[in-house]
Order: sequence, then C-alpha cells, then structure tokens
Amino acid sequence: MIRDKNNFQLAMNALTEARSDHYDGVNAIYRLSAYLEMDDGDSEEDYAKYLERVIEILSKLSVRPNRIYVCDNKFEMDWYPKGFQMVMTRGQFSGLMLEFAEFLNNTQIPNFYINEGSFGDDPEETVRSDNNNMVNFFPRFNSRYFGLKENKTMDIFTK
Repeated sequence: MIRDKNNFQLAMNALTEARSDHYDGVNAIYRLSAYLEMDDGDSEEDYAKYLERVIEILSKLSVRPNRIYVCDNKFEMDWYPKGFQMVMTRGQFSGLMLEFAEFLNNTQIPNFYINEGSFGDDPEETVRSDNNNMVNFFPRFNSRYFGLKENKTMDIFTK
C-alpha cells in the first residue's frame, strides 16, 4: 500500500511545483489553500453536520480561513494575506509552506491537506500597482499576516 503524502511533503513540493511568480519580489502572495477530504459514502446530511463541526473548529483557530468552498467530496479553505505579503525566493516560499503545514497538522482535523493546486494560481496583483501599502518581505503564517480579521466571518460557498 502506498501512503499518501503528508503536509510536510506537500509543502516541500513548493520547491518544484510553485510558479516562479509566487516568489519573485514583484507579485504578492495570493492565498494559502488547504482542503479537507470527505468520505464518498457520506450523505448530504452527514456533510452538513460535518461542515458545522468543521466551521466550529476553524472559528477557534489562531488563524481563521477567509473562505470555505464546499465541493462534491471535499471542503476547500483559503487563507488570504492581510496587506501585501511577499517572498523573494523559492526557499522562503517553501519555508512559509512548511509553517502552513505545521499549522494544518496542529488543528487535529483528520484528512486536512495543503492544496497543491494553489501552487499554479495566477497572482492577483503586483505590489507595484499600489504604492500606498507597506510590503512585508518576511511573512510568517500567523494571524498578523493571514486569515480573517477580527469580528469578520468566514465566507461559505457551495457548488
């Protein structure tokens, strides 16, 4: 039996799979993304109950996701940056992804993985397009730099 990759292995894939415009010193980080796999045999009612439990757990995390997208057999979550967060090298991006992997592992939510598909995202905007904001070149994965702001609620989208 072949084991699935764990989050630390997925984070290290950023070394080879992330687009160069994710760590180029021009484009800000667009998002960090994860997904929660569901059992294909669960009913819609089971999904709804599980989603309620997941939202309750996520709302208590130190870095809360901005968005949950309910797909056919998984929940996708995105943590958007607060302001402009930028990394300059592939190694720095991988380090940020390792912090994200540790965060996901510490949630104690089973089957919660880094969404490698986000390594291919188009950047949303370049930092050069907005001269009024400060740029942080050394982001860490914490509530200062990512996730929901205080008193905001997660957006939940369904297919």
